[in-house]
Amino acid sequence: MDVSIVIVSFNSISLLETCLASIRSQTRQLSYEIIVVDNASSDGTAQMLRQKYPWVILIANGYNRGFAQANNQGFSRASGRYFFMLNPDTVILDRAIDRLVAFMEAHPGVGICGPKNVGREGQLQFNCDQFPSVWNSFCSYANLHSLFRGSPRCSRSQMRFFDYASIRRVDRIMGCSLMIRADLFKRLGGLDDQYFMYFEETDFCYRARRLGYQVVFVPFAVIIHFGGESSQTVGCQPVFYKTIYSYFFPSQYRFYRKHYGFLPMLAIRALDLSFGLAVIVRNILRRNGLEKRKGLQQGRIIVWCSIRCGSVLPESLESAPGY
Repeated sequence: MDVSIVIVSFNSISLLETCLASIRSQTRQLSYEIIVVDNASSDGTAQMLRQKYPWVILIANGYNRGFAQANNQGFSRASGRYFFMLNPDTVILDRAIDRLVAFMEAHPGVGICGPKNVGREGQLQFNCDQFPSVWNSFCSYANLHSLFRGSPRCSRSQMRFFDYASIRRVDRIMGCSLMIRADLFKRLGGLDDQYFMYFEETDFCYRARRLGYQVVFVPFAVIIHFGGESSQTVGCQPVFYKTIYSYFFPSQYRFYRKHYGFLPMLAIRALDLSFGLAVIVRNILRRNGLEKRKGLQQGRIIVWCSIRCGSVLPESLESAPGY
């Protein structure tokens, strides 16, 4: 078996069908298997797969195990020489999986590679990044990447200084489409399943780089990534609040503490706290009632996460209109 493709699904039935169809039509030179791990979807995903795609290996979880743990479940059943981690909100274009495997075969020092991601309308997505740092976060919060466009120093977040047109070694690539050598995945013990969502691929790339493996962006393999359309089904609250805040901050702090130490973790939490307070102050001065309430809610949740991350967000912070 050449490639084992694992797709973690959560309430994304129509997107998943499109994804599966694109894999079948665009993967022509490889032997492959598809393993779908469904995280207790309520939209009939498991039933649809059993009825329409009996050749897909289905793992149906009774509850949402999160992205990292579900991927580990899928790859524990995999038999390919390469493991391909793929989101359901993607479409394979022009034999992208074939191209990624061919690249890996020709470059044995590369442990992980990823394709170019484009959006629904073909717009470039910045799916490469450098490893997290307090400076990178500060540049994002201060909008320095917009003020100093093209500056490698100020546009490090998502590597916005890079044109995404050439093969390039990078620190990390977004986990929505990631090709990994199976022996490397097993050597590292898979993804760290203490990350429910976000930073699991960052953690994995970091550990792979420490072992001496290269992580490489491959621009001639292209996929469409609709982006966040699984996350948007989490609940009635906006995806920005329910996913970014509830999952991003705890995962970020875990990564800092695990790989950088306690003091850098405190530094990033202090920066997040400062940003959250600044958002609150800025929105107190706004006149628009609706935008003011949204901004105050955003700031309050950032402050809560930076101080009490790991605790469940109080209902008042998730749904309250503001102060």
